[in-house]
Amino acid sequence: MTARYEEIARELRERIVSGEYPPGSALPLMRDIGAAYEVSDITVRKALAVLTREGLVESRRRSGMFVRSHPDRVRLTVRQRQIERDELGYYSGPEVQHWRALPHPEGDKTRVSSAPVPADVADLLGVAPGVELTVRRRIVGDPDHEEHRQLADSWVSAWIKEELPILASGDTGLGGMYDRVEEWASRALDWREEVSARMPSPEEADALAMPRTGVPLLRTVRVTFLPGRGRQADQVIEVQDIRMSSALFAVGYPLTRGRSAKWPVNPATSDYYKAAPDEKRSDKA
Repeated sequence: MTARYEEIARELRERIVSGEYPPGSALPLMRDIGAAYEVSDITVRKALAVLTREGLVESRRRSGMFVRSHPDRVRLTVRQRQIERDELGYYSGPEVQHWRALPHPEGDKTRVSSAPVPADVADLLGVAPGVELTVRRRIVGDPDHEEHRQLADSWVSAWIKEELPILASGDTGLGGMYDRVEEWASRALDWREEVSARMPSPEEADALAMPRTGVPLLRTVRVTFLPGRGRQADQVIEVQDIRMSSALFAVGYPLTRGRSAKWPVNPATSDYYKAAPDEKRSDKA
């Protein structure tokens, strides 16, 4: 059985999605919602809490609840994930070519420290969770749009830091750390990425100028590595943890054909909506 506050949240949600309550508009006062549905203030608060967690509404002090511009109602900036290069060095996609490092509250553009590595990043680096590694933290953004920014934490493998101690300094020179590694290795780096989402910490939300509730982070974890040669395995250089607001950005990439889908394709021989051959055999058994 659906709780009363969930029913109220559903009806208010439908009115928001339909445009009856457009972005920026105020919802009815709590007492008016309570009177319309013949429920207590506690029930109305629970309904509004649901919509707040979903990112549909926000509270403005002494003004009430307002409809927020939601990702499915605004045009997101699509980030094309590809490695490009200009006179400044490498950058990840044409949309961010003009982005620059922004000052941290402490004043530095790149903060370098030693810190325990997060568990998922540790797995990609091949180390135990909690091992202390060098991390290079930056805020990068669009100089012309204050809210267009991302956090980028670069976790550096211990072995490459031993080979290139400059990677533990705040200034790695023209072209940055990737140029230093390629100069040292005399060959090209490669990259791969994983994209996911999670809710931001209060500190992340503040640094990204985004709401603390209702809007997830869009998280891209990029692995930088030297490709293996012969029987040699890939050598991971760093893992970069990139976070941005999902209310402003989406990730775009070309969907390439795999080898099995190379044109011309073989005619289909099975019905998608019928059981697979293995399933049929198991039924008869």
